[in-house]
Amino acid sequence: MDRQQRRDAARSLQCCFSVNPLPSKNNDSVQSQVELLVAEAKKHNGAGDEAPALACYQQAATLMPGAPWLQHRTAEIARKLKQYELAAVHYRRAGAAFVAAGFPKRAVAPLRAAWQSSMVGLPAQSSAFIAVTLELAQVQRDLGFGPEAAMSLNSANQALRTSGSADRMPAAAESEAPESGVKSEPMRRLA
Repeated sequence: MDRQQRRDAARSLQCCFSVNPLPSKNNDSVQSQVELLVAEAKKHNGAGDEAPALACYQQAATLMPGAPWLQHRTAEIARKLKQYELAAVHYRRAGAAFVAAGFPKRAVAPLRAAWQSSMVGLPAQSSAFIAVTLELAQVQRDLGFGPEAAMSLNSANQALRTSGSADRMPAAAESEAPESGVKSEPMRRLA
């Protein structure tokens, strides 16, 4: 087995067993590693083996945290496997990557997905849920969607109350009036 074949075999094993990737020497090397990991993940996913596919995507996403498509794909597979906490982390990373790349409107959808994924962990993981909500509301405000930001905060408080959590959204976040000047009322459930 020559040197390149050993490297390829090691990368394949790393993907399958979630071992840290080989150290990279430059950006081309990172890109190559990501491409190999994504190709391996697609093979696993095509065969219906989502857990090994997720492991490969996680490693690739760690190597390229600024790639929103990679973070989003990792989150989607984690959500499919009902690993909601992990899904929320990668959705948040996708949102942050979109904002960093100058596309804040594209950050809204992954942040909403992170919000929904983190809601599953209530009441035990209310701090993560609150953090996602604040990120979502901030992006909404920055885009001029003040009423939507207020609705996100109100919906979060309702979800926290419904889950039995004693935690609530910070009062300062709620008191910021939306640009429209209209403060929405909390949603009420119809009986």
